[in-house]
Amino acid sequence: MEYNQKGLNCIEIGDVKLAIKKQTFMKGVAIIMVSQILVKVFGFIYRIVLTNIEGFSDIGNSYYGAGYKVYAFILAIATMGIPNTISKLVSEKLAVGDNKGAHKIFKTAIAVFATVGLCFSLTLFLSAEYIANNLLSNPGVKYTLMVLSPAVLFVSIASVYRGYFVGMQNMVAHSVAQIIEQIVNSILSIMFVMILVSKSPEIMAAGSTAATAVSTLVALLYLLLYYQRSREEIKEGVNNSERKSREGRKQIVKKIIQYVIPISFGSIVITLAGMIDLVTVMEGLQKYGYTLKEANEKFGILLGKVDILTSVPLALNVAFSTSLVPVITSAITQGKKAEAVSKINYSMKISSLIAFPCAIGLSVLATPIIQMLFPNASEGAYLLRIEAFVVVFSVLAQTAYGSLHGLGKLYIPGFSLLIGAVVKYFLNVIFVPIFGEIVVPITTIIYQLIAVIISMVCVYSTLNTKFDNKNIIIKPFIASTIMGIVTILSYFFLHYITKSNSISVLVSIAIATLTYIMVLANINAMAKEEIMQLPYGNKVYKIIKKMKKV
Repeated sequence: MEYNQKGLNCIEIGDVKLAIKKQTFMKGVAIIMVSQILVKVFGFIYRIVLTNIEGFSDIGNSYYGAGYKVYAFILAIATMGIPNTISKLVSEKLAVGDNKGAHKIFKTAIAVFATVGLCFSLTLFLSAEYIANNLLSNPGVKYTLMVLSPAVLFVSIASVYRGYFVGMQNMVAHSVAQIIEQIVNSILSIMFVMILVSKSPEIMAAGSTAATAVSTLVALLYLLLYYQRSREEIKEGVNNSERKSREGRKQIVKKIIQYVIPISFGSIVITLAGMIDLVTVMEGLQKYGYTLKEANEKFGILLGKVDILTSVPLALNVAFSTSLVPVITSAITQGKKAEAVSKINYSMKISSLIAFPCAIGLSVLATPIIQMLFPNASEGAYLLRIEAFVVVFSVLAQTAYGSLHGLGKLYIPGFSLLIGAVVKYFLNVIFVPIFGEIVVPITTIIYQLIAVIISMVCVYSTLNTKFDNKNIIIKPFIASTIMGIVTILSYFFLHYITKSNSISVLVSIAIATLTYIMVLANINAMAKEEIMQLPYGNKVYKIIKKMKKV
């Protein structure tokens, strides 16, 4: 690796030098992971504050969550496939030295998806009342949908910029934009709800989602500014491109559509599962015997507490699924299959090491965590205790989807999710009216289990290599089980001494983390060379060696 006078990494491929700000795979992972942690911290803060505001609580979460799931579904159709599509197409061009072609794809995509985003924004705004009344049987959701509609346009355009920078393996713009968006969203959500505190829960929920629309606009403005600051560097790379793209704009649009449809298909099915809950759970809970208000409260627990807590590991793991796409695409394009296999196996292992302890920790500490975070609305621990285990399947599936996109198997994630979603739909329709809300976390687990099995089989059959069951499943499970036992014992002991739930939870989590790392060290869950790939790998390895001796 060498550097030009402007401090850019010059990656030499054949006779072509690409002048782009590029991070290594693990550095890119680290950047996105840090950003996701910050995003989740701010997201937690404002959702906890909102849930504990009198008048908002679980009912407000139901309106907020229902509206947001519809918005996410529309967003999936309009934009969700864009970042991965642009990332894949750009990385393919850069891998063969065609900087000019990569930039042409970017400019064409801006025009296409700005138009698409505008159309979907108008559609969501004009159909908000119909969706709330006829599809959701929950009229108050219309206000949330109306104020969210402009965000579809802003996210559509921003997604193209995100995909362009990720395709160049530059994760900074992507990550900083997410952090800015979440900070603005968190602050404004609390402000808007406090201003509307005397209003009804549906109006308060609409105020909170208005903050989302504003924050997506701010994130877009940041990306536009970042692009302008990088314009000279990008122009230099385009001018130095020795391979000139001959593709016309019609060919590029056709290629984008060919990629974006299957990738969007997977994203649509993911959000479709949420829509399945919207159209089956509320109706099923009322058939079970709850009033509309009681059904909203129960559904609000699932949307505002359980889903938020179980999504944390998924947000951390998105770093691997995002970073895998351009890395695997580049490796396969250059015929480096062994490199692709290595990156996928490594990412699967790290994903598993994240997922298992989070799942078991959330399950064993479900009641005290809910009581600590939501003292004014502490219902729902029994649902979290069950749904916590979905974390394992959803995290591994997420990494598998990134791998499949990089390998060019674009439709498989969507089909695997669709099969799981169909099963979930019928199980909800049959069993929610009989057993109530307890069915929902169980069907969510089944849905993700089906999807991950199909996806994993396809990844490893495509690579013609075996799944490392021992290191990816068995060792993390053993370490997490031991950790779980220590965690619950620590909590009860500390609570007996301190009589403080919050202190007991926080100290138990610290003890759990230390226990987990020590067990991993002693069962050799990661080889030295794998640890060295981590950020600050040398220091991490020295610490693990000392813990192993202890």
